[in-house]
Amino acid sequence: MLCPASCLPLLRELAQWRCLLGWSRHHGVTSSSAGVALTAAAHHTQGSEVRDGPQQPVGRTELLLGSQCSSACLLSRHHSETTGDEACESRPYTCPCPGAACQWRGGLEAVTPHLRHAHKSIATLQGEDVVFLASNIGLCGAVDWVMLQSCFSENFLLVLEKQQHLQGHQQFFAVVLLVGTPRQADAFAYRLQLNGRRRRRLTWEAAPRSIHDGGVAAAIVDGDCLAFDSTVAQLFADDGNLGISVTISMC
Repeated sequence: MLCPASCLPLLRELAQWRCLLGWSRHHGVTSSSAGVALTAAAHHTQGSEVRDGPQQPVGRTELLLGSQCSSACLLSRHHSETTGDEACESRPYTCPCPGAACQWRGGLEAVTPHLRHAHKSIATLQGEDVVFLASNIGLCGAVDWVMLQSCFSENFLLVLEKQQHLQGHQQFFAVVLLVGTPRQADAFAYRLQLNGRRRRRLTWEAAPRSIHDGGVAAAIVDGDCLAFDSTVAQLFADDGNLGISVTISMC
């Protein structure tokens, strides 16, 4: 299949010949060629809502306007398959850390160094089985607890997010994201487990999401995470701290 960009001169020349020959009803060829260029460039600005810690106003981080895909990426696909930056794994990544109005953007290989240097409060644990300890879960307002887990030569972002709704109702959402592409994420699975007294156990198993797939906010909207309310959290908490066992495995 020929690349759409390489066909543009040929399409324009064909349209001109059709005009000279009196084929006035076939000027749609010119419109079609314009549509190829428009499809490759019309990527709308997207925004993601973030919270800058507890009791802080909700901010909005605006991404740069226009396509961030490389020309090689766009030319390697047919224009009908080009749906926007979200379809290109080579586009710049935004900072996946929730709860901070960070506008950093960079390549995939730079995400983990950025998290370790710019967000020093994020601890890193080594191994396939770790315990993610969220302290002071009774804090008021919206709060995020974040940790990195390193295993299988990959880095996983563990996030526990607490949202506070009307009338003081609180919900917790826990999810694991791979600092990698969606294709890499398909090779792994994770299990989150809460253990409490009287043989209480709450378990969630799923495939990790890539930070390319919209991060924590998208996982919550899709219901692709461990979700529980404050009553359940208190059943498993120990002196206001919540321990979550996290196990990463390869499929």
